[in-house]
Parts: sequence; C-alpha cells; structure tokens
Amino acid sequence: MLTVIGDLVADLIVLGGARLERGTDNTAEVRLTRGGSAANVAVAAAPQHPVRFIGRVGDDTLGETLARQLENSGVEVRVQRVGRTGAIVILVDDDGERTMITDRGASAELDTIDDDWWEGSDWVHLPLYGFAAPTTRAALLDMCARVGGRGIPISLDLSSTATMRDLGPDLLAEMLDAIGPSVTFANADEAALADEWMLRPSGVFVVKRGGDPVHVRHGGVTAEVAVERVDDVLDSTGAGDAFAAGYLVAVLAGADALAAAEAGSALAMEALRRPGAL
Repeated sequence: MLTVIGDLVADLIVLGGARLERGTDNTAEVRLTRGGSAANVAVAAAPQHPVRFIGRVGDDTLGETLARQLENSGVEVRVQRVGRTGAIVILVDDDGERTMITDRGASAELDTIDDDWWEGSDWVHLPLYGFAAPTTRAALLDMCARVGGRGIPISLDLSSTATMRDLGPDLLAEMLDAIGPSVTFANADEAALADEWMLRPSGVFVVKRGGDPVHVRHGGVTAEVAVERVDDVLDSTGAGDAFAAGYLVAVLAGADALAAAEAGSALAMEALRRPGAL
C-alpha cells in the first residue's frame, strides 16, 4: 500500500490567464477540478498500485464531493473533516506554465494522524506543502518518526520554492534530518535552491528538468535519464505529481532509480497534454 498524505482541494483552472486585462471583463476557459498535490499523486498511482490518501477537508459539501471523487478514482480515502475546504486558482499561460493563488483551508490544519490510518503501508509519500503550517508540520513530523521506526520508506517532494523559502534553510535542514527520506523529488528551481542552501537529502535525489534529462543523484554520483519532449503542452498542472506516482509505483514493483525515473517521466508526459490536475 502506497500512502500519500497532504492536500485535497478544489482547483479553479483559468486557461488563458496570462492575458488578463485589469479592470474589465476577460474571456477565458475556466474549469473546476479536484486538486492538491497529494491527491494528484494518489489518483495517478491508483490504476497501478493500491493507494491510500490521508488528509483533511472541510465539514462541507465541497469536501464531501472531493473525497467521493477520490474514492471513485480507486483511492482509499481517510480524511479529517473540520472547517472549510481549500481551493486554488490556477492561471495558465499560453506555454502551459502556471501561476497559483492558494487557499489551503482545512488542509493546512491536519491534526495528529492515528497509527491505524497508515497501517499496512509499504511506502509513505509527502509533498512539502503539508509542512508549511505549524499544526500540520507537527503532525507530519510526529508521524514520520513512527513510520520511520517501523522501517517504512518515506519520500518527500520539495513542491515549491515559495514553500521552501517560507520554511527557510535551517528549518528545512532540520526537517530533512528528521524525515530521512529514501527519495526526494524536486524540479530544477527547487534543486537549485537546495544546492544554494547546501541541503543534502538522504537517499536518492531526483531532479526533474522539464524537457531536459532527469538528474538522479545518489552517493555523490549524478546519472541522467532522457525524457520525451512535449511540444504541445496544454497545462503543466499535476505533471510533477504524475512523475512522483510513476516513480514510486515502479520502485514498489522492484525497479531501480533510473528505471523508476523513466516510468515517472512517461506518466508526466500524459499529464502535460490535458488541462487541470490528474
């Protein structure tokens, strides 16, 4: 069982968001979808491996709807229900790049996670977003200590340079030491910031670099994995989450890091060609 812990929110996708003119009407294609990095990873992995999602949504209709959609995607769902479900407005430009306006709502208030919620896990995956707020950070670090004590591997996605900067190098270094991730995922910007801060995650460090080869760092050695270039990118939302899902499913099936990176890249390519998250 792959267990993914983090955000389940609503995504309001605005295609053509780069052309907004201030103070007047703007025509765009707008879509409301289920989102949240952790939820995206769970949905992407579900067709290939048993997966469980743990998170927190509001005690409202939106939270109930999102949780049901997740279950309908084949994910085992365990959520705390308190407060107001979060939402993210995503402005997508003509190149598929995103600008996000985030209100994590109840996701930012995840409380202590019961042991029986993650029992049976073979792997636990955590996006960094979940560590942004003090309450969720404490809950996740406490759970990581218990999970690590059982010898269950943990992976961490650095997720966002903005979140990294909010945490700062000292706190992030402490967190990496406490979590001891077997795999850490980052895009090129996140990896550059980690290098600038001289952060050295334990285990394998996987760096996604858009259309350039993925870098897989381990034991002081960096290997490259070629990726397919996608010229018709519609929306990059969820592509990194798809990569993580493909990588983790491959590792759980016995693949080494390089083969897993190839599997992650293949799944990410599919996400680039459709609007919204997975």
